[in-house]
Amino acid sequence: MTNPESEPILDIARGDQARSRHLRDSLQLLRGKVDNPEFRRLVDDVLAGKASLREVAQTAAFGKAVAPLAQQAVDRMNEMTEVEREELANEGELQFNELRRNLASGPESGRAAKRETSPSIEEEDEDLSQMSFLEDPGSRDR
Repeated sequence: MTNPESEPILDIARGDQARSRHLRDSLQLLRGKVDNPEFRRLVDDVLAGKASLREVAQTAAFGKAVAPLAQQAVDRMNEMTEVEREELANEGELQFNELRRNLASGPESGRAAKRETSPSIEEEDEDLSQMSFLEDPGSRDR
């Protein structure tokens, strides 16, 4: 984990360090899931602070890569009950609050908290895909 103060805050995060971190993490996850060199280059430019996420999100390559994933997310949300959507929203709020606490307490304590509570990269990717629009539609039944 890099020092949050040395990370460029993404333009669409409106100065919110936690939102920026979440977007960066999401972009890294997408980069690993999408097998498109142009998309990966665009994401790399955003993560390096060389390009604006707002501008990159308007490119054809970004749209082509993200559109099917976004449609899967919409489909899954439509399949959820209102209670399930509320639970998912509450879980997201809890995660953002935890991220904000970790960022506010400084880079060292944030790193320590992440090491104590986070699974390995492989497990984290698996856990994220279980709750995200990136998962295989039938994977919850397995």
